[in-house]
Amino acid sequence: MYDYMQALQAHFSTETLCAEQQAEVVRLHRRLEKKLDRKRRRELLELVDAEARLQDDLSLASFIAGFRLACGIAHELRIEPPYSFRQEEEERIGKKG
Repeated sequence: MYDYMQALQAHFSTETLCAEQQAEVVRLHRRLEKKLDRKRRRELLELVDAEARLQDDLSLASFIAGFRLACGIAHELRIEPPYSFRQEEEERIGKKG
């Protein structure tokens, strides 16, 4: 299922929306990299890689959450009678009282 969600995300993703921000990150990374010795550059690269993995994981988790929400909405639209938050609240309050 995870692979399927990754494929869907890749299909519907619009990476070009963040192109300007990505270019800025690359510029800042290169500028900082020039000021660091070899050991610090390696540490910087590890940090950047870890942040990229985190960003990828968060992006996929967000996509999956949105997909599940859409599936839930589609399901709710098919059931009869339609879901009513008000009715659910009235029933919940009625059970307490």
